[in-house]
Amino acid sequence: MNLHHLAIFSTVAATGSLTASARKLHVSQPALSRELKAFESRLGVTLFERHAKGMRLTQAGEELNRYAVRLFELERTAEAAMREIAGAQRGRLTLGASNTIGTYVLPGVLAAYRRQHPRMQISLFVGNTEQVSQGVDDMRFMLGFIEGPLHLRGLRSTVFQHDEIVPVAAPDQPLLKRRALKASDLSGEPLLMRERGSGTRELITAALERQHIVQGEVMEFGNAEALKRAAVHGGGIAWLPRICMLTELRAGQLRELPLPELTITRPLMMVQRDNAPVEPAAEAFLHLLKAPVPLAR
Repeated sequence: MNLHHLAIFSTVAATGSLTASARKLHVSQPALSRELKAFESRLGVTLFERHAKGMRLTQAGEELNRYAVRLFELERTAEAAMREIAGAQRGRLTLGASNTIGTYVLPGVLAAYRRQHPRMQISLFVGNTEQVSQGVDDMRFMLGFIEGPLHLRGLRSTVFQHDEIVPVAAPDQPLLKRRALKASDLSGEPLLMRERGSGTRELITAALERQHIVQGEVMEFGNAEALKRAAVHGGGIAWLPRICMLTELRAGQLRELPLPELTITRPLMMVQRDNAPVEPAAEAFLHLLKAPVPLAR
């Protein structure tokens, strides 16, 4: 069915007049009459009774008009929905973030986003760098936020903030009693690390190798909180983002090892698919992310 013809029919049905309809549609009356006759011919029915007082719907016309009203109402609803999505008034925001970013950086931004966009559906997946990157590549996440190197082709990364990872241990760790601690003193010491596939672990392993440190026994954890608690209880030496252990450092539950050569400053990166358009919901979120809460020290 020709929707242009249906729109003409709907206008005539609403006005009951060819003259008024032609004026409303900005066409000549003869042209409008030809279009309407062509529509009736295509459908094989007469839609209007034409008489001196105007145009009256036939039985077929009344039936078609019921469909036309519903169809054009649906069209108006669809246009309104598109306007709301374009203005980030409704829709979905799907994000993936690696552990530190998802736990300590994004929640404050998401809270502000929710206040500004209360009708938006928001979901945040927290995993490791590999999982987040794969989720962006699979189109499960509009945006990803990672702490480690990006290895997947077809994705691009942009630095949005920096973080500092420092070696820490419980205050009774014997190494903390040494006056002149050296990086080599860590060789063979028990370590607390994130799971394989974690960008943080990849960075730490590279730093240890640069200092020719032989890794001791490694205890693996799937998230930074569990790793931090193990460090507090004396489970070994851990590298943790400063932002995630401010309370423990201030309370003396953890102490930083004075080894600046093993402190890692890393970029926190946003990941997107190459050449993919930025959805309005994601664009509004990125606007808020431009001024994130600074990482406390």
